[in-house]
Amino acid sequence: MRREYVGNAPKAYLTAALGGATSNLTITCDNLTNWPLGTVGPFYVVIDKGTASEEKILCLSRSGNIITVYNDGVTNGRAQDDTTIFAHSINAEIEHVFTATDADEANLHVNSSSAVHGLSGTVVGTTDTQTLTNKTLTNPTINGATFSGNVTGLDVGFNPFLLMGA
Repeated sequence: MRREYVGNAPKAYLTAALGGATSNLTITCDNLTNWPLGTVGPFYVVIDKGTASEEKILCLSRSGNIITVYNDGVTNGRAQDDTTIFAHSINAEIEHVFTATDADEANLHVNSSSAVHGLSGTVVGTTDTQTLTNKTLTNPTINGATFSGNVTGLDVGFNPFLLMGA
């Protein structure tokens, strides 16, 4: 899924404790100015970064200084990116982050040649030789083509200039 990022989200602090259960889905902070809103996709945060209680959380949205944790009934946003769910106290640091999950998904996509961009087959390359089947070419420019087999769908007309000098 697409996620939202901003480059200038400052560190913030919790103004209400966050419980250590998957049902605790509201994060209240002091100042989330310039943080993602979740309008183009969810975003990640980390609370208590670099401590034993570090937790990464996938968030659905932000309204003012309140963040709603992602929870679609299948995926709960708490304890993401190989972290564990913890309770976090008032004044715990929270940051907007790029995660290992993000990097792994991007790396997988860049190095995939099939099942990407919503396609079920292989991506057509521009530098290697490939056989195209089941494709419709509209107004193609063909340079130096060699045809073999049967070509169908072409209108071949009579050229009177071929008869000159016969």
